[in-house]
Amino acid sequence: AMRRVAVFGGYGTFGRIVARELACRGQQVTVVGRDASRAEAYAGELGATHVGASADVRSADECAKVISGHHVAVHCAGPYSGFNATLLNACLQQNCHYVDIADDRAYCHMVRSHGDAFAAKRLTAAYGCSSLPGISMAAAMLAAQQRDNPPGRARVTLFIGNNNPKGQGAVASASQLVGRVIDAPQGTLRGFRQWERVPLPAPFGPRRVLNFESPDYDLLPERLGIGNVRVKVGFELSLTNWAFVSFAALAPWAGRKILPILGRAGELVRGIGCSGGVVMSELFWPDGQTHSVAVLAREQGQRMAALPAVYVAEHLCRNSSPVAGAQTCVDLLGANELLNLLAVDGCEIIVR
Repeated sequence: AMRRVAVFGGYGTFGRIVARELACRGQQVTVVGRDASRAEAYAGELGATHVGASADVRSADECAKVISGHHVAVHCAGPYSGFNATLLNACLQQNCHYVDIADDRAYCHMVRSHGDAFAAKRLTAAYGCSSLPGISMAAAMLAAQQRDNPPGRARVTLFIGNNNPKGQGAVASASQLVGRVIDAPQGTLRGFRQWERVPLPAPFGPRRVLNFESPDYDLLPERLGIGNVRVKVGFELSLTNWAFVSFAALAPWAGRKILPILGRAGELVRGIGCSGGVVMSELFWPDGQTHSVAVLAREQGQRMAALPAVYVAEHLCRNSSPVAGAQTCVDLLGANELLNLLAVDGCEIIVR
């Protein structure tokens, strides 16, 4: 029997991509959002076998009702900092696998805290199935395969082309990090401070990037034994970088209010630059040797970010007994397989 997938936030910036990719791969999709007419309209665009439904991710009853009879629920309704465990609990109640594209560290920690409950019901809760920490961890693991001994430190960079539609959830989430303390394994960092120059692959080349929060700070020490992790972010438009760093240095409280407004204004300059993006993981060994793996999308960078969730939802639909409990996409698919799938879908894997 065909297994149905519910995509929450299914007509939003990332949810649209996940729903479309799943539909193109032959999965039956329910587009879920708070506005029933928008959900139904987008489902109609996907084809006759797809449906729209109305539900608020914060409502236990609405979530449970919508995912009844579904095999997988994919949570694409950000920002994740504003959500609790409502959808997770609904999945447990309805015997439904769970997938998200969260890069919010606290939210991913909450999903992990539900791992035993999912494992007890032989269900999977797959978290962070996006650029960070999904693609970044796969890239770090491939880089680590170049040497027998563990690296001393890691630097993960997310670089975002300017000509991408900026989801309001993503802008609001990033704005909350301005000047905030980041708890890294080597000590504390501050969000959107500390410029570093990173050697991104062409067409971007060397770029200056800033501190960012990510579940990588927890996962890379766990999986690769790395005691020093820095996660960085950079935007193609220099003005965007300077807006974030200026507020982080001078008035973080104002930045958290003003930057979401600037994000909306940023749509006016969206035609400038490219729609691509890069996720790069660099590993540094004590003897001075460096290995890096970059995953590059020359265009449609947001599609690259959404694809790990698509692969995991497909994997859960195909496998009768997938690995249960709280898992990353790398745990479920393997680092090399995830990167191979991205390459098949047009991303470039650059190993240095």
